[in-house]
Amino acid sequence: MKMKTITACLMAASCTLLAQQAQAENVVRWAQQGDIPTLDPYAFASTPALAFQNHIYEGLVQWNEQLEMTPALATRWEQVNDTTLRFYLREGVRFHNGNDFNADDVVSSIARVTHPDSGIRGNASSIKSATKVDDYTVDIHLSGKSPIALNELTGILMMDKEWMEEHKATEPTSMSKGTEGYATNHTNGTGPFILESRRRDAEMVLVKNDNWWQAEQTKHNIDRIVFKPVASESTRLAGMLSGEFDLVSDIPLQDLPRLEREKGIDVKVRPSLRVMFLTLNMNDELNAGNVDGKNPLQDQRVRQAMHMAIDREAIVKKIMRGMTEVANTYVAPAITGYNEARAIKHGYDPKQAKALLAEAGYPNGFRLAFDCEQGYYLNAEQWCQAVQRYWSKVGVETNLNMHTRSVYSQIRDNGRTDVAVLGWANLPLYDAYSINQQMLHSKDGGIYGAFNIPRYQNDTIDKLIEQSSFELDQQVRNQQVEEVLAMAQQDLPFLPLHFEPMAWATSDKLNITQNPDNVVRLWYASIKES
Repeated sequence: MKMKTITACLMAASCTLLAQQAQAENVVRWAQQGDIPTLDPYAFASTPALAFQNHIYEGLVQWNEQLEMTPALATRWEQVNDTTLRFYLREGVRFHNGNDFNADDVVSSIARVTHPDSGIRGNASSIKSATKVDDYTVDIHLSGKSPIALNELTGILMMDKEWMEEHKATEPTSMSKGTEGYATNHTNGTGPFILESRRRDAEMVLVKNDNWWQAEQTKHNIDRIVFKPVASESTRLAGMLSGEFDLVSDIPLQDLPRLEREKGIDVKVRPSLRVMFLTLNMNDELNAGNVDGKNPLQDQRVRQAMHMAIDREAIVKKIMRGMTEVANTYVAPAITGYNEARAIKHGYDPKQAKALLAEAGYPNGFRLAFDCEQGYYLNAEQWCQAVQRYWSKVGVETNLNMHTRSVYSQIRDNGRTDVAVLGWANLPLYDAYSINQQMLHSKDGGIYGAFNIPRYQNDTIDKLIEQSSFELDQQVRNQQVEEVLAMAQQDLPFLPLHFEPMAWATSDKLNITQNPDNVVRLWYASIKES
């Protein structure tokens, strides 16, 4: 009995000590609707995935808290010639496993990200290769003169050559192709946090990197990040109200008034840079079957009719709770290339939509396959259902199916539907070349058209995009970029709906900036001392 009592006391003391240690730690418990689908930084061009990975990995250059480009793993750079950038690397940086960061890692990372199977090959369109000058100097070679190479490099995160070789991860994976590897679930970066554990669709834990090269200069005082994907809106709300979560980065809009009334909770809402689009299948064959041997979506009048049939103002007012705006351009005002004067002029007009369908030869409408994503885009299930109802009123019937992210990406990206949803924020470039190169240029199996889901092709647009990728005169380049957007907004291979609103709820003890790119940057955040 005495031994049992002693053991119980020791266990109780141990539990108390652990509880005290947990309380002493600064922990941020972060919830959002969907999981981070991959930790491989070259597998998927997804803003949430890349944002999370930036807590672990770093690039040569980066966007700071004010969205200014600043040095990161490179201390400085210079233009050697029209197609070569020389980077001088930061010395003394170590990967999480203790390996030194040096030029060999940059060369291997560039080779991996420019591999044809890289899931973010399109984000490195101007990058050709890299060569080592010495241990801490690297030349990055461009495919030609490029005004956006540095922008692209903000999204190319550096990986450890030795680690990749050890774990047979020198070749990238791709979510669109359904491939995975060691880097899908394991990490080894140089960044502010280290992956401690990962249980897919359940929880990820990051811990502070005490050996981070910026450790002495950083203002962040976070010891641990516990990230949880929580699909249920009511569970995320309850967790925020009860104090279980310190940050929920995708609060349902209808729950914001409730949270605003609560003490100890800060609510942050603003439109983001991301435009929500419907993608249209412009191939010769519809997945739902052609009409009289034709695909109606190849006719611009049909695409315009389908756009005019959607009451986008009502979607913004009712489903998005008036917390954003209708998008009449393919990019947000903050993105280089935006021109309000060349915005889409037509609005909701179902009568004119029916007239255009009849003019195109489809007075009785047609049927389409329609696939929408669950748990990623804000309120997408509701506005997809609304779009389905609006189209049915003009005779366009759709078979609407909802999917989780992993299933949906392969359906959409491989053209196995007629209508899909896609959000585009032009990150990490903050430049319309992103949408032009990845969505509007015809698909070439290389750097162009990675997200050209409609299989849209316009030779004039292709030529302008290619010219803009090498044009160093910013005024001339802006004209080229704007012309591409204006022509595409007239053709409507993608139907713009609205700017996705950002809706965060945080503990009032968490100091964090909400930028329009909707990127959570906890290495710039801090927890107020009690």
